[in-house]
Amino acid sequence: MKRTGIGSILTNAVLLILGGALIYGNTFNRDLGIKIGDMMATPFGSLMLGGVMIAAVILGWVARFVGKKEKFIDFQSDGGCVGISTKAIKDFIERVGKEFGSVKSIDSRLNHNKGGVDIVIRVKVLSGTKIPELTQELQQRVRERVRESLGIDGIGNITVKVAEIVGEPTRKTADTPPVEG
Repeated sequence: MKRTGIGSILTNAVLLILGGALIYGNTFNRDLGIKIGDMMATPFGSLMLGGVMIAAVILGWVARFVGKKEKFIDFQSDGGCVGISTKAIKDFIERVGKEFGSVKSIDSRLNHNKGGVDIVIRVKVLSGTKIPELTQELQQRVRERVRESLGIDGIGNITVKVAEIVGEPTRKTADTPPVEG
């Protein structure tokens, strides 16, 4: 999911406030409108500018939600072409990562290219975890499970980024994979 930065939020807030002030000053409080209009050349010009600014912010919000298409990764099978949504793949990868007791939280990103799919995994791990062993096992497990369960062979690089080490160290280091039954 794309995150909105504080700069974008502040810019939108300033545009909304400025646009609202321009429309309010030219519609309801004429004295304010004249002061703003003097700065903006004419009251009609500032009214138009305010409307355009508010419309730009609203259209930006609408575009974030309306234009989103679900992305799929396609591959050939014996019966034809199969497409799996990137959201389904990410959810699957995150479930695999949660099988490890030392992984506190996990987030994944897919980079689709001509050669296949590269995977970037961000994890928060518990203090006391042997990070080299955990990341190697996580990479191997994700590669195997995506190949076996989803049928995707074209997996390129799997990058694991440890974003945070959290909590108190446990007595037993939680870096070993769970026992599958």
